[in-house]
Amino acid sequence: EQQMEGMVPISTSDKMYQRFEEEEIYHIRYFNLLLNNQRYKLTVHPYIININETTIMTQVQENIPTIPSYIFHPQHYIYLANVVGRICLIQGGDIDNHNTNTKIIIGLRLDRSKVARITIWDNEAANFRELNRISTRKNQIIIITSIIPQLHEGKLSPTTTPGSRFYFDNDIDIIQRFQKRNKLLS
Repeated sequence: EQQMEGMVPISTSDKMYQRFEEEEIYHIRYFNLLLNNQRYKLTVHPYIININETTIMTQVQENIPTIPSYIFHPQHYIYLANVVGRICLIQGGDIDNHNTNTKIIIGLRLDRSKVARITIWDNEAANFRELNRISTRKNQIIIITSIIPQLHEGKLSPTTTPGSRFYFDNDIDIIQRFQKRNKLLS
């Protein structure tokens, strides 16, 4: 009951997708096997099937026991869509250059005892650099939306997505409540 991720090149996607039917079983030959080192993995399997122009897919006609359509892999964390906290650490190169989109890691104090390390990637890293550059607040309280929780060495290490947004505005109600709850002054 292991799932494995597959990729179809965009140049052949229309042709390939017409060859698949949901709930059918296929014998797949002549494909590439790649390491699954993608940032947003769909499965826990270490490899990805890369379907290409030479791949042959044949529908299996034998009676085979049903394979589950969905396999859930419970994780020991709560899904975080939005997070609010005080920035207590920023790691990464060229922090003041908003034209740089290299990875940044921030330490975000969620309450008096919890700190999360959040990884910010690509264009979101450039956006964060710009907002951080223009922010002059002593206690930088931030809201980050659309993050993906990930476990790293047993600790929660959320990461941003292309949909992540950053809000530093002290007039936002959630930031004001966070400040009151944690007795922080703006």
